[in-house]
Amino acid sequence: MKKNISANTIYFLVLLLAITGCRAKKVILPQTVIPEFQAATVAPDSTRKNKLDSIQRNNMMFNTLAIKSKSVLSINDKSNEVNMNFRIRNNEVIWVSVMAIAGLEIARALIAPDSVKILNRMDNIYINKPFSYIHEFTNEQINFRTLQSILLGNTVSEFISDSAELKIENEETTLKSTFGVLSYNLWINPENKVVQTNLNDAVEKQELSARYSDFIMINQQLIPHSIIMDSQVQSKKFLLELKFLKVDLDGILELPFRVPDRFLIKN
Repeated sequence: MKKNISANTIYFLVLLLAITGCRAKKVILPQTVIPEFQAATVAPDSTRKNKLDSIQRNNMMFNTLAIKSKSVLSINDKSNEVNMNFRIRNNEVIWVSVMAIAGLEIARALIAPDSVKILNRMDNIYINKPFSYIHEFTNEQINFRTLQSILLGNTVSEFISDSAELKIENEETTLKSTFGVLSYNLWINPENKVVQTNLNDAVEKQELSARYSDFIMINQQLIPHSIIMDSQVQSKKFLLELKFLKVDLDGILELPFRVPDRFLIKN
């Protein structure tokens, strides 16, 4: 059982990096949360600029971030409960620890703009790859900042351009944009926080959906405490549900990552 959890968790860590290298399962959310795209009058330039500025100002701002979460990882409708801890230095590194409910660490990952390192503790394997490794699974335009933004519910700056299609209807806002072959859809709530992100590669028919809810005010910032990532890779369907238990902003971070001598190294 533990070996199965380990293999599935390691696979998902790679999947998580592969943002658009996965095809999303269709999920219908309440209409009040995810509005359909409808024809609307384009907002005046001043309204458009102010709205885009406000959305970007409401991105999560931090130097360091530590998150403790309970998680449910479903693979082909079979679920495992794990604890996942994230430690992030903004735009520099993402450290992840995955633990079984009993407290045994299953895996640890260290993700940087130039590298991906994973410790598989159940099988005593150390994986050390350049960040470009994820491009075997996904579009080459995906980078470290894209990953960080999707994980936290922030906007991806490359897509917030003059060509982005912005629609404002009552208190609901939607944004559509493209960057190369990637399309980028956002749904934004009245507080100008992203509640859903979709990335899609129409050529490869690849898509990822991430949804954010249960916003809580921390250090004068609204931060989601529930995140659902929905995807499919080949014959495997994945659904990751994260429930944040504790969020610390701008504290001192330690990022321990030591490879035991007994581990088999895979470069």
